Amino acid sequence: MTVDPEDGLVTDFMFGMMLVFGADIILFACLLWIVGHVSTPAFLTITAVIVAVFGGWIGWRWREIRRVQSTHRTPIEELKHQYAAGELSEADFEAKLNHLVEADERIDETEPTLER
Repeated sequence: MTVDPEDGLVTDFMFGMMLVFGADIILFACLLWIVGHVSTPAFLTITAVIVAVFGGWIGWRWREIRRVQSTHRTPIEELKHQYAAGELSEADFEAKLNHLVEADERIDETEPTLER
């Protein structure tokens, strides 16, 4: 299953599944608990399992989004992201950007060209 970071951490599908299945099962178990057909430990176990499943799903999406974002960025894009997030000052950003540009220029100069 591929993850699109643009969809966000909790998608509409995930939210719908939680409402349709998770919340309904918890409410049904709550009603049975109020009536006395389900014990308190059973009700708490059902609730904990449903919350854990959806929490695990959100955790998995978070990990996959982080993995996808880190593999698709070039060093300059990563630097821009850090600056936009406020992790770098303007001076640090410019210094690191100059360093990256100079490194790219050095690589371009040392690459052999195909001459015939």
